[in-house]
Amino acid sequence: MKSEYFLLAWMSFSKKNLSSYSTLNFIINGFAIATLLSFFIFLSIFEIVILNYIGCFLAIFGLYLLLNLDKKTWFWTGFFVGILWFYWISFSLVYYGFWYLIPLEIIAIGLVYGLLFLIAGYFKSQILRAILLVALDYFYPFNFNWFNLELIFVGTIFKPSIWSLGAVLAGLILSKKFKFGFVILAILMLLNLNLKPSQPNLLPFSVELTNTQIDQNKKWDKKYTSDIIEMNIGLIHNAINNGAKFVILPETAFPLFLERQSELFAYLKELSKDITILTGSLGYENKTTYNSAFLFQNGNVKRFDKVVLVPFGEEVPLPKFMADFINKIFFGGSSDFSSAKSVSQYEIDGIKITNAICYEASRDEIYASKPEFVVAITNNAWFMPSTEPVLQKLLLKYYAFKYQTTIYHSVNGSKSEIITP
Repeated sequence: MKSEYFLLAWMSFSKKNLSSYSTLNFIINGFAIATLLSFFIFLSIFEIVILNYIGCFLAIFGLYLLLNLDKKTWFWTGFFVGILWFYWISFSLVYYGFWYLIPLEIIAIGLVYGLLFLIAGYFKSQILRAILLVALDYFYPFNFNWFNLELIFVGTIFKPSIWSLGAVLAGLILSKKFKFGFVILAILMLLNLNLKPSQPNLLPFSVELTNTQIDQNKKWDKKYTSDIIEMNIGLIHNAINNGAKFVILPETAFPLFLERQSELFAYLKELSKDITILTGSLGYENKTTYNSAFLFQNGNVKRFDKVVLVPFGEEVPLPKFMADFINKIFFGGSSDFSSAKSVSQYEIDGIKITNAICYEASRDEIYASKPEFVVAITNNAWFMPSTEPVLQKLLLKYYAFKYQTTIYHSVNGSKSEIITP
């Protein structure tokens, strides 16, 4: 009896430990593959071409490993991918006084992407897994579209497109089934080389693309408002002295309701007789608030409101009763921002330009008309320091290539630059 008792006890102990060890294996494997799928973002920080290729091939190797693994590994891969790609989303909680919730939000982000990967890896068919993995690029949880595996090809000779990703996945599946499958993979990748030479297409007049480095904790503090206004006016005067025809200031460069500042508003209109000014600020109309861009041109002014709002930043993409509750708890009871009904465009010297404010510059809606030029304004101070500006830049490069659009990007908190196809 004693021996049977000890045997049963040992088996129970072994089963528990085996189960624990197995779970640990899934977690370790998931973390390793997620790291391979995320390395290209961190390597892009250095802006060295060879590192783009290393990041690309590490991601392809990660996909190769993932396709054959258990669905539990898919869950943990998605969990860590969500964290490694989007941990920085939680940083904005600091400015609402909820810094202690940062770990919980990071885990929540991981769980969302863990679930999405679990669905993609639930089926044993590699072909179905590959199709669902590609589909994840076009499924936007809470209307957030920044997960895109096509980005692994940005900055390489391969086209950053769904066809390149599909070709790689098809080649990886074939490489597992056939002796010379890797040859097929190489051929498929060669078919997706970006060999078309392109000359940078720039605006045919002088543009002053400004950059500011105002901390988010100072940006909306009224103690600093006068200094910020003075700095912005200085940037505009500097652009005039440099002979620029068009000066671009970042998102909410003026952290106030610009139309309500009659003296400042009038002064900017006067300055616009010497230079066209685009600047970010807040708009207000019919008791609703907008994240807006103001174009001052030849003494006149136009306001362009944001079309696509940031999920959980400018709007809560949940049913109204839930949105109202979250706004009450986290945002002091304030309402969501309102959005424009359509994308805004304007002309300078007969050249048509499409307007984009921050997040919407990485949305297909902005590029639906295949614009030649997009001027985007952004405030990245919410997430600094982090890899958010790096991921944003990869996305803008992706859209610049996809739609053959030149993007002028003026930023607070990170680098401003011109992004060409």
